[in-house]
Amino acid sequence: MHKVIVVEDDRIIRRGLCQAIPWEKHGFFVAGEAADGAMALDLIKKEQPQVVVSDINMPFMSGLEMAKHVKEVSPDTKIIFLTGYEEFKYAQEAIKLKAFDYLLKPVTGEQLLEKAKEAVAEWEAKMLNEKRIHESLPLLQQSFFQRLAEEGDRQMDIEQELSDLGIQMAGPYYSVILLQYNKEGEKPGFKEQAVQLAETLAINLDSVVMDVSFNQFAIVLSLENNGDGTKAHLAQELLDFVNREANDPVTISYGRTYSNLFEIKNAFLESCLAMDLRHIMGTGRVISFEETVSRDEQQENEIVKLQIKIENEIKLGLPDKAKSTLERLKQAILDTKTVGLSDLRVLALKFSTMLFFEMEKWNEEQTESFNSSEMYQDIMRLQTLAGMMEILNKLIERWSVVMSKRKEKNNFSHVDQAIKYMKENYHDRGLTLQKLADVIHVSTPYLSNLFKVEKGFNFGDYLLELRMKKAMELLREGKVKTSEVSDKVGYSNPQYFSICFKKYTGYTPAEYRKSF
Repeated sequence: MHKVIVVEDDRIIRRGLCQAIPWEKHGFFVAGEAADGAMALDLIKKEQPQVVVSDINMPFMSGLEMAKHVKEVSPDTKIIFLTGYEEFKYAQEAIKLKAFDYLLKPVTGEQLLEKAKEAVAEWEAKMLNEKRIHESLPLLQQSFFQRLAEEGDRQMDIEQELSDLGIQMAGPYYSVILLQYNKEGEKPGFKEQAVQLAETLAINLDSVVMDVSFNQFAIVLSLENNGDGTKAHLAQELLDFVNREANDPVTISYGRTYSNLFEIKNAFLESCLAMDLRHIMGTGRVISFEETVSRDEQQENEIVKLQIKIENEIKLGLPDKAKSTLERLKQAILDTKTVGLSDLRVLALKFSTMLFFEMEKWNEEQTESFNSSEMYQDIMRLQTLAGMMEILNKLIERWSVVMSKRKEKNNFSHVDQAIKYMKENYHDRGLTLQKLADVIHVSTPYLSNLFKVEKGFNFGDYLLELRMKKAMELLREGKVKTSEVSDKVGYSNPQYFSICFKKYTGYTPAEYRKSF
């Protein structure tokens, strides 16, 4: 039902307009009546009717005077004036006031109803159009910011663009505050409340809240001075509110302040750059563009060097060193503040792929499964530098464990095989490290390294010890000649055997035999 208010100083005519016309039958109801314009204004302000039927010439306040004020208290109300022939001159004034229409007295109920229906049809069309504009406004605002970011060096007519969105900025200084939240983590009605608060906080600054994307909105600020105090205070106040109302951390960023309206573009892009570094600076806080600026090219070069160093350490199988270098890379990224979120994800993908390859290589018996697909999803969801460090450190730890297990298994098996063979074949004059490595099917350098790691001395020292202890055992028996002992422990030259024996025990073979 649509509301109608009747304004007529003649009581009889007023009652006839209210009661004799079948308003309800045609979708209307009389929301009130008044004898002059002054009384009608209070009623119109309260009821916000779709249609006002009013006489033009009335005491105290004429219909024309009333119409001027109606546009202030109920701007969408349609006014239909009733006028006599002798008052026709007033109709021209009514047209200037943008009244919907006027009818000459006497008027029939059918004429008035028809005119009221036309007025309501126009009102509904306007409301529908405004609704469509309101519903599409977020998309229009998002389009504005998208073009703002993509225009490159071409200049947009910012003032006209904002005017098309119904926005006027007084200045003389301008900036942009950007707020980003997790769409999935918000409470019901969170965005509406946050926007309402932002609008309340910004209203005294002649500023406006606009949609940027599905999980971002911006406050385009009109400031009285170029200091950051007001801007920083507004950003912090807004952050305090949204962090209480949001399930997940909300991050707010802002760019520098500019003195020209067209430079809002710069302020917005700076806010975006600051926001992109939330994965480094931390979420759930306010980040100013000034904080993110770094001019240290040496630090940026350091990042490249550290990346190469980590790659080499992974290839060389050095998990402890790779982990240490990764910490240095983290600090370099924090210092430079120039690595974007997409670059972080690329780094995480590169290093994780290398680490998965190494783990599979060291995990030849497939004793543990590695879900690279799940790790890839985690990296694609990566939002912070801390998150990247957590993923890569876990991978390095798993890689280290796999390497240790494999080395432990291989080390003991190869060393045990080597020692067993040496104990059984120490008398072999041709026993060398190369021959031993060939017997147990490993490389000579690898076997040499295993002896140093596991025994603390090399192959030659161990073989010497083995032969000398056996020689001492034979000499203590006192029945075997030195030449025979030399032959039995793998020496073809007795003189050389004697030299080695004295060097090892401090005695010649003969002296050693006499001592027992």
